[in-house]
Amino acid sequence: MDCRETQSKIINFIDDQLDEEETLEFINHIRNCKECFEELEINYIMLVGMRQLDDGEELTADFQKRLKDELGDRYDEIIRKKNKRRLARLGLLFFFLSIMIGLLFYFSFSIFSEI
Repeated sequence: MDCRETQSKIINFIDDQLDEEETLEFINHIRNCKECFEELEINYIMLVGMRQLDDGEELTADFQKRLKDELGDRYDEIIRKKNKRRLARLGLLFFFLSIMIGLLFYFSFSIFSEI
């Protein structure tokens, strides 16, 4: 993801409207690009700050820390979900392989017992 694309997705990121792959690409770019991080930070402070004021909440004391925490939390959550899906697929594969091996042995012994 380049800077132009990243900056065009800042609002969608703040509103949590990017899919998992877009979010990972976005966060990876933001972590490595100072200019895009600064652009995200400015938009984050304005939007989140305005929402807090509109909702009558007390303004966050450290927006930068909150933003960095949110970046880390979202990234970790997506990786956790991906790992769970991989593990589930691996478990399913193991299950089907076990059934196939069991059927192979069953039919092998059936054939040999008839001889």
